Amino acid sequence: MEKDIRKPLLCPDSEQNGDLPATSRSPRTKNNHVPIFLGTACFLCLALIMAIRHFGTTEQMPSGWLERCAWRDLSPHVHLLDVAPIAHDEFLQRQSTLAAALDAVGVDAFIAEPSASSSYYVNISTSFELSERPFLMIIDRAAQFSYLAPKFEAGRIARLEMVYRDKKVIEWPEEKSPYKVLATETGYKKIMLDEHARFMIASGLQAAGVEVVPTTQIIQSLRAVKTEEELKILRGINDFTLQLVRSLQKCIKIGMTQETVVSAASRLFGRAGVGNGFWAIVLFGDQAAYPHGGSSGKTLSRGEFVLIDIGSKLHDYGSDVTRTILPTGSEVTKELMDVWYTVQAAQAAAIELMNVNETCSVVDAAARKVITDNGYGEFFTHRLGHGLGLEMHEHPYLNGANGEKLRIGEVVTNEPGIYVTTDQAKKLSLDVGFGVRLEDPILVSNQDRPGGILMTGSRAKSPYEP
Repeated sequence: MEKDIRKPLLCPDSEQNGDLPATSRSPRTKNNHVPIFLGTACFLCLALIMAIRHFGTTEQMPSGWLERCAWRDLSPHVHLLDVAPIAHDEFLQRQSTLAAALDAVGVDAFIAEPSASSSYYVNISTSFELSERPFLMIIDRAAQFSYLAPKFEAGRIARLEMVYRDKKVIEWPEEKSPYKVLATETGYKKIMLDEHARFMIASGLQAAGVEVVPTTQIIQSLRAVKTEEELKILRGINDFTLQLVRSLQKCIKIGMTQETVVSAASRLFGRAGVGNGFWAIVLFGDQAAYPHGGSSGKTLSRGEFVLIDIGSKLHDYGSDVTRTILPTGSEVTKELMDVWYTVQAAQAAAIELMNVNETCSVVDAAARKVITDNGYGEFFTHRLGHGLGLEMHEHPYLNGANGEKLRIGEVVTNEPGIYVTTDQAKKLSLDVGFGVRLEDPILVSNQDRPGGILMTGSRAKSPYEP
């Protein structure tokens, strides 16, 4: 049953308890004005109650209340973000490791546009805007760093905070082909192209007489396997993200809109200094039957789950955490609660198998079996998970078609779900659809310690304890 929000509003200290806020607050003083102050506060609180009854929604409450309420619980956890960025020497080591891998397969160089790969190897951010004029990062088999740039952009690009031992700049004027300039200046015969590079780069290089080969799984794994410094960053941002969701759960009220929750979450990340890279999917009730949502403007009603899939970035490394929650005092049917615990059990089954050398498809199947055995197999409609790092979705992928083996040091999400649309709900003798998902990034562990390691610190215990 929904919590009665009226009684706390009559107390001037209600905001301290996480309930809806009193309209005004002042320091208590020992003087003759105290009775007047209390009388005024009670009058305003009563007026606020009448407003809530009139509008029927907490959305009419003062802007930012949800943020302020959640921040009280979240602020003690900001220290989780006190993690150093990747050091200069680690970038150089990455370049040397890549060079050795290229030499081993007889490839002259690795080429990437601004992307997660360029960010990983030389700190060229993914935020650098792509255009029809190629700007290419190049690392060759001798670990020499070069870049190809339009001549008129050379000054601007030179100001980027790239990391290297030595660099060579290849400038191309507008009247010449950039790809022919690159081939002539370097003499490369065979290059490996980053998986995210556009087709025009591949076709341009081939037209200039350079053989182009795709990124191999070995090269992909260089970025998939995380160093301890990367893991510290990923632990910090993902643990903090979970604490943010927990703080929201304590303050979300029936009658709030999706936009209220998303806006508050955005401001909470920004207040902690990690707002750059924020994203969120917030879904109520039957909206969550579609894993990535797509609709907006819904108001939270009694008997509905709140699905929050959310993240941001710390030093360009991302968080990706999902919880399906209930506001304090709100309830759902026994069947929906059973669904929640089925998803929780599926996640646990998969975590137990997230060890080095386990096959990705086998991990996916372990979670899928739990959901199928409970009668919801057809409603688990997406893969179990994906790698997480500089990209929100990267190698490896946990799905039924992937025979790749997990490697020690990889961080992979584990996010089983059950999604039933309102049209499908009739099969379950229900009137309204729903969706439940739980997600934690997991560090692949070694064989001496069965089961993966949570990057969030702890799993969800219940919809009230995310």
